[in-house]
Amino acid sequence: MPEEEESGIDELMRLSQQFTRQQKEHDKQERHRQEQGKKVKGVLQGLKDLNLSMALSQLKDVASPEVITQVTALKNKNDTEDLRKIITNLVDELEKRLNTASGSKTETTKLINVTRTLSILLDLYFSLQ
Repeated sequence: MPEEEESGIDELMRLSQQFTRQQKEHDKQERHRQEQGKKVKGVLQGLKDLNLSMALSQLKDVASPEVITQVTALKNKNDTEDLRKIITNLVDELEKRLNTASGSKTETTKLINVTRTLSILLDLYFSLQ
């Protein structure tokens, strides 16, 4: 019986050590996963910043200062809602100008419909993100 007790205690010690090793390995893997997640977030943020910088440099020649200011403010945003609003406002402004533009009624109606289509598709795009 004392041998059985020692054998049982040895088995418990072995299982305890095995559990400890597995827990350490699991903790190591979790730390590695978290470090990888941080790296991925950093890369994604870098890409976002690069895209924003490129867009701003392109907008400088064509957009109003107000739009440039609004787009610059997107750097601190995590969602696309403000961008959707900027686009919607620009589409609305374009539609108004098309309504008051001179030219054939048929051509103006076509341009207004294209503008509305663009607006609807952009809203859909941002809602699916």
